[in-house]
Amino acid sequence: MLQVICGFVVGLLLAGLGFGLVGGGVPGLIVAVVLAALGYIAASTLTEPERRIGKMLVSALPNGQKTADTIDAANARLNSIAMLTKQVRDPVVKAEANDFIAATKDLVQYVTRDTSAYPTLRHYITVYGEQTEKLLRSYVDVESSGARDQIATARIETIEALQVLEQTAAGELSRAVSAKTLGITADSDAIQRLARMDGYDDVAPSPVPSSAADEGRHAPSQTPSGGPAHQSDQKTDAQ
Repeated sequence: MLQVICGFVVGLLLAGLGFGLVGGGVPGLIVAVVLAALGYIAASTLTEPERRIGKMLVSALPNGQKTADTIDAANARLNSIAMLTKQVRDPVVKAEANDFIAATKDLVQYVTRDTSAYPTLRHYITVYGEQTEKLLRSYVDVESSGARDQIATARIETIEALQVLEQTAAGELSRAVSAKTLGITADSDAIQRLARMDGYDDVAPSPVPSSAADEGRHAPSQTPSGGPAHQSDQKTDAQ
């Protein structure tokens, strides 16, 4: 809204200035119109808020504009697929399509946090996005045709394809995150190597459980005070 207001104000000021300098008349009107248009465009451009990805300005990010364009393309494709999904009648096909959308959104969300992964998203949307939209559009056409034998075949094929697409989206996300995992491994090795160079040869990392559940599983068991062993001791003392 601020862009529009500033554009109109600057355009009107320049139009009035140009009209007065030329001396009015038809030439003045022509100059005024040209200056008004140029002033509107210039003011709108200058007052346009800079795009952000996450909390960072696009201009401050490596490949920021390419990442922003990729995210925009992915969101536009997802919106088209979501519109087609709403037209699907079969609940299973619709559920599979929604799962694909959710998996792709996870990939988009990750790219907003790690912009270096934008080539993965661009590849996925370029290769699979258009095919997915084409698949759903064809299925909607078949489903609305009323040809039951063809609907049954199209249903099976569409479900299978959407399941593969969902797995592919998850795989692309894993591939994008793997670069970070490799970086963590490299950092960990470097830290341990530096510690050994500083003379901390005897320092060894403790075994790391794979999850919190493993910690509970590997915790030493303790016999409660009121348990069978304690009760047995009480019986022995009584005898």
